[in-house]
Amino acid sequence: MLVVCIYCKSAIRTVETHPVAVSHGVCRDCIPKLVKDLGRPISEFLDELNVPILIVHQDLRVVAGNEAARMLSPQPLDEICGWLCGDVIGCRNAQEPEGCGQTVHCLSCTIRRSVLHTYDTGEPCIDVPAYPDVGLISGEKHPGFMVSTQKAGAFVKLKINPIRKAPEGREGEEP
Repeated sequence: MLVVCIYCKSAIRTVETHPVAVSHGVCRDCIPKLVKDLGRPISEFLDELNVPILIVHQDLRVVAGNEAARMLSPQPLDEICGWLCGDVIGCRNAQEPEGCGQTVHCLSCTIRRSVLHTYDTGEPCIDVPAYPDVGLISGEKHPGFMVSTQKAGAFVKLKINPIRKAPEGREGEEP
């Protein structure tokens, strides 16, 4: 399947295992046109939600986020636009020389897999546990986030809900 930009009609990417011949998205150069067509900044829509939300492009780069997403990164929201998701949340594997999405651990990254699944199929992922200690070979693993994705036009809405550590003997609970 060929994915083309709805604005400039340029090819964005090809997905080989998909029954539809052509699909549409928005290329990186045309994202400002999309924002202008909305009539107000995406962040105004997102700020109405009280959980961390990032709008992610097909290459896993952040296009926008809401105020609640400020807890994910020490950087201001307007500075993280264009960053890869692993860089935003401070993933330790993103700090490796290869960078976000390029290490062996990235193959099992819940955020990456959930976003790409939603792009490719249009199906949402709901409250999938994400393990920040995925790189550990041994030891007990505890989910640090619950990840949900939903297709939003040419983008994916990514909800990253941190899990608070519960008192001894109780399961993790969402904030």
